[in-house]
Amino acid sequence: MSSEGGHDHPPHAGIDTAEHLAEHLGEIVSPSMAVVCVGNELCGDDAAGTIVARKLTAKTVPWDVYDTQSVPESFLMKIVARKPASVVLVDALDFNAEPGAVELVAANEIGGQGPSTHGPAPLAFLEVLQMMHPCRCAVLGIQPKQVDFGQAVSKPVAAAVELVASAFELLARRKS
Repeated sequence: MSSEGGHDHPPHAGIDTAEHLAEHLGEIVSPSMAVVCVGNELCGDDAAGTIVARKLTAKTVPWDVYDTQSVPESFLMKIVARKPASVVLVDALDFNAEPGAVELVAANEIGGQGPSTHGPAPLAFLEVLQMMHPCRCAVLGIQPKQVDFGQAVSKPVAAAVELVASAFELLARRKS
């Protein structure tokens, strides 16, 4: 299978529906969860996390949502002070799948996987968070199509962002 950019990607066996993602997130979600969204709106699909944060803050969800842009470490002390029982980091991650694929992995399983489009910063952020405030952490990655400066978000990633936001909304309704 080949994407428009000519790169070969395996078909993804990830999460295809908001209900499926909500089911997996349900294993991590706690009343005191923090959703840490990472992204750069100037670089195409790298904006995925930031757009998810905007969608979640426009809705009423019962968790702390942080739009950290590309500097999650700047929010570390604020997050630690809130003492969340769990943290889900949402970011564009290259895990060699079809653009727009969504994967949820435990933070300790991501070390050998492809880096964030921001380099190692989100992974380093989670390591420091774990040292300062041990809690359950997971990474919700969205496979980007392109992260070129000045580009818009691609259609597959825009659809993935909707899926992710819908999954969190489903969980919020179930938890209330």
